[in-house]
Amino acid sequence: MAGANLPAKKYSKTSPTVTRLSFEGTGSGTRYIDIARALSAINRKFYRQGVYYYVNSVELYNNSDGIIDLHTAPDTWVTKNAWNRGFALHQKMNAQSDIPRPKYHDFKVLLRSDQSESNTMDPDLYNINSLSNSRAPDEWVYTQMTTMESDGGSSDEFTLHLLGDHVGAQHGRTSVGLIKSYGATRSQPDSDGSPQIPSAGHHDPLNNLFDASGDEAVDNISENLDYNNDQTPYNADDYNGSSDYHMQQVARLATTVTVGRTAKSSGFCAPFGLICVDAQGLASDDNWTIKINLAAGTYHGVYAERA
Repeated sequence: MAGANLPAKKYSKTSPTVTRLSFEGTGSGTRYIDIARALSAINRKFYRQGVYYYVNSVELYNNSDGIIDLHTAPDTWVTKNAWNRGFALHQKMNAQSDIPRPKYHDFKVLLRSDQSESNTMDPDLYNINSLSNSRAPDEWVYTQMTTMESDGGSSDEFTLHLLGDHVGAQHGRTSVGLIKSYGATRSQPDSDGSPQIPSAGHHDPLNNLFDASGDEAVDNISENLDYNNDQTPYNADDYNGSSDYHMQQVARLATTVTVGRTAKSSGFCAPFGLICVDAQGLASDDNWTIKINLAAGTYHGVYAERA
């Protein structure tokens, strides 16, 4: 009889999703992972890049000794605001045209200027005997910004990256750093960082009301309050993310024969799903696999938060 001898409970996942992503690599070098791109390719759904993806854990399987570092953009208000500013300008730019938006239109940026289609890793599926098959999207084009000269002259086109300086000379940019641009357009504190307080205030009669000793302690206290701690507790001229050296290290995976050629690290937040994979000290024929275990949630089966 059809339907007999079946479990009492029906499969209840409303959005079945692959949340364990595998990426195959060989040798040393710098590569990148775009979680939204990988999720789209492996789950046959459209995942937007402009959200914060959460990783529960990361694993490395390697045939030899080696180290792989994982980096993301700093998870700070600067990163968030810089992305939102870029997104708003992207929307404003596209509003200049009446062309209908593509079905999979999205604001997609690079982690650093050296990220490209060729060094962004695609997720893998497997056959027996460890044979893998990369699942690449039909199309995943990173955002192109277009700026027009005020006199109607030729336009410049460039991509956007989160971390690092701009690439190319003025009026000839090929990629623009979002955080670098954000920092350059924000007001700075006063040159000395201090509020304007009249110098006579240090000797005001009421201010010296309790000045009962010869060392004029209240004057010293007032001077300390006036002159100290007016500068920002960070480098006001250097935004974290304005340089290629400002990545946040979120994991170091090291494999040796004593640990069975495997390594595991705890999870982290990946702003906009962008991860730098930095493989070090590996021979050109060393094969390795990165496993990224994403947090399950309500955004097409994974947990993510809007910027």
